[in-house]
Amino acid sequence: MALSNKNFLVILLISSLIVGCSGIERQTEKAMKAAEVAFRDDEKQPNQEAGLIQVHLPKDFKVVEEHDNNLILQKGDQIYILFVNPNEKEDSSVLYLAIKEQEDQFEVLHSFQTDDKFGFISIKEIPKEKYELAVGIGGVKLTTETDKDQLKTDAKQMMEIVSSVPQK
Repeated sequence: MALSNKNFLVILLISSLIVGCSGIERQTEKAMKAAEVAFRDDEKQPNQEAGLIQVHLPKDFKVVEEHDNNLILQKGDQIYILFVNPNEKEDSSVLYLAIKEQEDQFEVLHSFQTDDKFGFISIKEIPKEKYELAVGIGGVKLTTETDKDQLKTDAKQMMEIVSSVPQK
């Protein structure tokens, strides 16, 4: 039995919709798992100090701007914003709860917790097939805009950076 061109196009369209939807779901799931693994790993020790902030930055990251409570970081042409609330400890959920108020806008909003620290990841679709990715622990949050295919790598690296910032 041969498929007509019309039926073939309908099947092709449905298949591509299913693959397209599952593609971002698969990528966000991988990003969430990578962030949680990095959250639970031993923290890296700070290797840089900028203003009041101590942080471990991988060799391909650089500080391009510093302020009292945040740093603008750059890796290639990608910009990251590191925010530090010095009044919050590692087990604080204040930043997560502030983000959670906008929960309906997120592809992913997931938290992780141990006895002494609280972390989260959020992924939100933004225009031009980009995603706003934010990870945090306690009073420290790192945000960037990234592509679907970079979500996992960025989530892992960003959580490693965030976990390196000492919090009192």
